Amino acid sequence: MMNSIDLENALMSTIVDYISDQVILRYTQSCKRAVVMFTGALIGYTDAVETLRQLKEDGWKFTAVLSKAAEQVLTKERIEKDIDPDAIFVEGAPVNGKQLVSETQYVIIPSLTINTASKVANCIMDNLVTNMIFTAMAQGKPVIAAVDGCCPDNKVREKIGFEVTEAYKKKMRDHLVSLISYGIHLTTAKSLFEKVDKVFCSDFDYVLDDPYDEDYPEPSTSCGCAPKAVPASKEVRIGKKVIGRIDVMENAGCKTIIVDKDAIVTGLAKDEAQTRCIKIVHE
Repeated sequence: MMNSIDLENALMSTIVDYISDQVILRYTQSCKRAVVMFTGALIGYTDAVETLRQLKEDGWKFTAVLSKAAEQVLTKERIEKDIDPDAIFVEGAPVNGKQLVSETQYVIIPSLTINTASKVANCIMDNLVTNMIFTAMAQGKPVIAAVDGCCPDNKVREKIGFEVTEAYKKKMRDHLVSLISYGIHLTTAKSLFEKVDKVFCSDFDYVLDDPYDEDYPEPSTSCGCAPKAVPASKEVRIGKKVIGRIDVMENAGCKTIIVDKDAIVTGLAKDEAQTRCIKIVHE
């Protein structure tokens, strides 16, 4: 049972925590801007569009860039209809790719092609998209790519026929290994929302992402483009009187947060825990 002094301190802490949460919330929302590059891959495109729509619902704003191949295969009109970006640029038209990257925080490639994966892996920068990917890496900005369209072990590719030799497939897998070693985050189209959210949260939680992405198996083996199960982290105990959103963010990798029976959990903390599928338990 809290006395009047403890209650006053708790209320003051709640007010300070709420103001801090609002400042952080507004700042993080302003950082949710990404250049979305379409390179022409059709495999995984439908799933990618669905996850991009989820990201928009989560507050993300997009500037779309289409390679020449993407303009021919997907078309500018289809991209505008499917994801409704704030702006859209097509290779060949006047566009300053370096400036686009500089003005945003993240690069998302929802449908990486075999051709683009090969060029980036071999440090070839001969078109708008590959130059922009290089610019993002040079500026230290996260690049997240869905590999459904360039993975030799993708199940859809197997069904439609992909009769290249194992040596050729190995080279394609090696290219994906190179992309990972460059710091590019690989995932699948279906897991794109979760991967972008994880990379985004890691920038604010100061948790480094494993270069060998647990959402995407190491491409030196047959991956099938299927995410691996990620074991849940252990529980953590927080002995504070007031639990705020920052406390939840600092323990983003945990499955359960245990707090004192009389601890106050702010509304923003509860929302953050629900978003991250974290259970808050009072002792």
